[in-house]
Amino acid sequence: MNGSPIPSATSMSPTQNGSNIMSVDGKRILCTADVRGNISHLNQLARDTNADFIIHTGDFGFYERSSLERISDRTLKHLVQYSTLIPPTVRKRLNSSPIEQVRPTIEQSPQPFLSEFPDFLSRAKRLEVPVYTVWGACEDVAVLEKFRTGEYQVPNLYILDEATTHLLDVGGVSLRLFGLGGAVVSHKLFDNGEGMDTIAGGAGTMWTTALQIGQLVETAHLVYNPTEVRIVVTHASPGREGLLAQLALMLKADFTISAGLHFRYGISYNEFSCQHDQEHYRERLLQSQRSFMHLWEAIRDQVEKHVDENQAALLQNALAVVNRLPPSREATMANPSQEEQAFKNMWNFNLPDAAYGWVVLDVNQGRVSAETKSQGFNFSYRKSNTQSNPTSSPAMSASGLPTSSSNNSSNTMGTPYPERSNQFRQPDWQQQAAPPMEAKVPSNSDSEWKDNGSAKDEKFASGSNSARNSKRMSMQRSPYAIYVGGITNNAVTEDDIREFFGADVITGIRFPLDPETRQPKSHCYVDLIDPIALENALTKNGQILKDNKLIINRPNLPDGRNRGARNGRGRSYRGGRASDAGLMRGSRETSTSADA
Repeated sequence: MNGSPIPSATSMSPTQNGSNIMSVDGKRILCTADVRGNISHLNQLARDTNADFIIHTGDFGFYERSSLERISDRTLKHLVQYSTLIPPTVRKRLNSSPIEQVRPTIEQSPQPFLSEFPDFLSRAKRLEVPVYTVWGACEDVAVLEKFRTGEYQVPNLYILDEATTHLLDVGGVSLRLFGLGGAVVSHKLFDNGEGMDTIAGGAGTMWTTALQIGQLVETAHLVYNPTEVRIVVTHASPGREGLLAQLALMLKADFTISAGLHFRYGISYNEFSCQHDQEHYRERLLQSQRSFMHLWEAIRDQVEKHVDENQAALLQNALAVVNRLPPSREATMANPSQEEQAFKNMWNFNLPDAAYGWVVLDVNQGRVSAETKSQGFNFSYRKSNTQSNPTSSPAMSASGLPTSSSNNSSNTMGTPYPERSNQFRQPDWQQQAAPPMEAKVPSNSDSEWKDNGSAKDEKFASGSNSARNSKRMSMQRSPYAIYVGGITNNAVTEDDIREFFGADVITGIRFPLDPETRQPKSHCYVDLIDPIALENALTKNGQILKDNKLIINRPNLPDGRNRGARNGRGRSYRGGRASDAGLMRGSRETSTSADA
């Protein structure tokens, strides 16, 4: 905490208050997230959508060659898992390799495996349209510091931070852009890590601080103009982080744009559409306030001893954000004019990854309209399963599965990603012309929830034990669930499982109990966020966790299907040999909703 930050030097010469003004003749604004170093893809998206400039919500890929030595092992593994730059075969090998082999492979690669950023820094590649971005949770703070000092500049790249704001005159509307990057981690709000100013980060990750929030409030106050449309761009979602929702209220935002959690569909909402009333909205922000104040009271004396006068003012701004709440029900009933306008009028866009979709804001004659594009899920497997299995179980008949084909996933996206690896395609994209019986099963198919299981599970695979089968099916609610067996001692906990697979990709863990002993069994089920995380988790089969050699695969179908696919381990995320293994003969008997 060494004073106020230096305004970012990535854009045009700032006017007073750190505000930059740009008049843009174009009217289309592409909003996207998580290019993860595949920066050239932004140029392709701009051409595909006819965008005049881009707003990006973080995990941009601010890494250079020297960043590798500063990235922690766990963060590096995460970057490899989700990279769109590493060829699929290489990525699969790296995911199953010890970290001692991963680092030299990345370092010695002639092609950029971490990020294309050095190519754009050296001018070997160029951004074709202006790009406004915040930094994400996985970036190198040392690189961002060099932008702040002016050592680094990239044409057409404008970094949105707490000290700099940008004004765009587009289609008769003045759009004011504010930005706040990094993850929101409560216990790090007062920790700068390796950062030299209000910017904070370390070990290849970055996070938000209270000083950043306070600085952004000050910046917004200095440039306030009621005629402008205010857009707050964050990496974390205000829908999940109450502190960011309070910040949006404080900044009088008209729109918030944030990154999602690897969703296959973009999300557009206002609070009125998903809260029963304003009191529910207020209660959510009250929970955020209580969480912050609990931390603040614990460290207040220590912090106040080490801040200077300017930092103390920024902390007061941050506390003002924490105390910004919608009026209570009683206050609104007594005076209806006190109703929180943002409850109905502030709109939030939560974006899918750039590989899955985007939002385009079309600004024309003062109106801001939105177009969304999403890869979505492919449900054509339902027709295939229905046609190939005319004898449906009562449960399937009751579920009302559709009998018509749906190719909306591939039709929605068209072919905007010709250069992308198969990891980010539905497995059947290359098989669209094949007959239904020969097509590969899509990743979101209910029948792909199961796999070989362990030998111990085979005795439960027959239909004779229907009660047990029904119980097992009720446990497997996620389309991206995995079976983790081989836990022969009781030393493995949920925290161990989260650390082993990565807490950021896990949505739930279930340890079944033995009905007689009431003790955890020797296996568990882990729900993952998407098929990419599922594929990466399967590569860990056979690894050791606390002296247990883990058996990792998809859970079995109750009747023993999903047997005999390649290598005797069932299908991978990319489909396997469906025709050889007889995988098209039926579908899971219970239906679930898609996990968007």
